Amino acid sequence: MRLLLCLLGSFLSLSGIEGYNGKSLVLPLSSASGTLLMNERNISVLPHPINPAQGFAIIPTDYHSPAQEIDIKWINPLGELNIPIEIRSFDYPTEVLNVESSKVTPPPEALQRIAQEKAEAEKIYNTLTPTRYWNKPFIHPMESNITSLYGSARTYNGVLKSYHGGVDFRARTPLPILASNDGIVVLVKDRYYAGGTVIIDHGEGIYSCYFHMSRFDVKVGDGVKRGQSIGLTGATGRITGPHLHFGLMVLGLQSDPLDLITQINALFPKEIDETLTLR
Repeated sequence: MRLLLCLLGSFLSLSGIEGYNGKSLVLPLSSASGTLLMNERNISVLPHPINPAQGFAIIPTDYHSPAQEIDIKWINPLGELNIPIEIRSFDYPTEVLNVESSKVTPPPEALQRIAQEKAEAEKIYNTLTPTRYWNKPFIHPMESNITSLYGSARTYNGVLKSYHGGVDFRARTPLPILASNDGIVVLVKDRYYAGGTVIIDHGEGIYSCYFHMSRFDVKVGDGVKRGQSIGLTGATGRITGPHLHFGLMVLGLQSDPLDLITQINALFPKEIDETLTLR
């Protein structure tokens, strides 16, 4: 184990590790033991899905994080290792959108609903289920053109500014939405901004989110399998047209879903890496 730690430390010192604001970093480790300490926050070391003797950690970075170097300490029963990570600013695109005015300036009677829905979602995202429900690569929830990328800086109706917390798949007619991986359904609800919503807990702090749905085929508490239909796309909530918004949350932070899927799937042998929708 000490040799593996030394080899990993040597590799890191020679090549360095880079991450970006708003994107999670999947960090392979030579052991599945111990924990990572980042800015006084503990991040679990998870067992590798293929090689149980090895481990990995998923390190989320806030979208608004400035460019900086962060030092992560791997605290292991056989020693400690400092892992410096350079966080760079990603060049996200910009978008100007026009939507229903009430979705930019909500009426007073909608404010309490919006606040309650936000608090409900945050409670879910900040709940860490220790069980891992998945054991295969993640897939995309549907096959369609992507009309809006993660992280786009958005201006709504010329006034409201935000950023896009997922990716949008075109869906002009209602199409089946597939669960990105195995998990437990923890939210099925029509919400003010997100419209018809399903959230799936995949365990270990990973949640997948599906917004603007027109029909639900699952309920809270259901166990779902990768590739299972969970409902249909739609045009509900704050939208410019029918589509599916797909997102991934990691330890309470939004992350670029396509980038994270690519990194997680790289843990698996190429012959079973399936990043697209099952046929």
